[in-house]
Amino acid sequence: MSALVLFGTGSIARMAHHLFTHDSPHDVVACSVDRDHLDDGTVAGLPVVAFEEVATAYPPDQFGMFVAVGFRRVNRFRAARYAQAKAMGYDLVTYVSSRASIWPGVEIGDNTMVMDQVIVNPFVRIGNDTILWSGSHVGHESVVGDHCFISSHAAVSGFATIEDGAFLGTNCTIRDGITVARESVIGAGAVISRDTRQGGVYTAPQATLLPLASDRLPSL
Repeated sequence: MSALVLFGTGSIARMAHHLFTHDSPHDVVACSVDRDHLDDGTVAGLPVVAFEEVATAYPPDQFGMFVAVGFRRVNRFRAARYAQAKAMGYDLVTYVSSRASIWPGVEIGDNTMVMDQVIVNPFVRIGNDTILWSGSHVGHESVVGDHCFISSHAAVSGFATIEDGAFLGTNCTIRDGITVARESVIGAGAVISRDTRQGGVYTAPQATLLPLASDRLPSL
């Protein structure tokens, strides 16, 4: 068992604390945030220390860290704190759910979270500081870069490339062989059948409201 500090006190940190506590050999002992967010609360009553002082309070040679923040600023905020924690000398821990299906030989970087019901096929590489939320799928021979966020039930087909900082929304589909460019945002339910542009935002058509009340539907 190793002692672990979380960066963050928001919803991702609460989730990370729960997962590490109940499904890993790690013991979360504290949280850290930027100094101007010290009053934002804590997680499970843990002590909170300013990030500017965390290496003194919890030395990197004695504690690991997990940067537990979401896709703020297209994942750039998490990437920045990841880089700072690495520069401080922290071992950045990866969480892989015991309920995920990960084939032998899959490469997974540090500070990465792979949640329950995720399926990762053979010969896949997943970078550093990437989050794969519950039920997402990464097909064979695909590469997922650093600082990505793949939402629940997103489907990445085989031989695809997800470049650094990309965000994939819930239930989106990436066709085989496609490259999702750096910091692209793929909206919920979108189907991507061509390579995307760097920083591009792609959305699915919205559902249509019919001029008919639900209790007037003949089949219901």
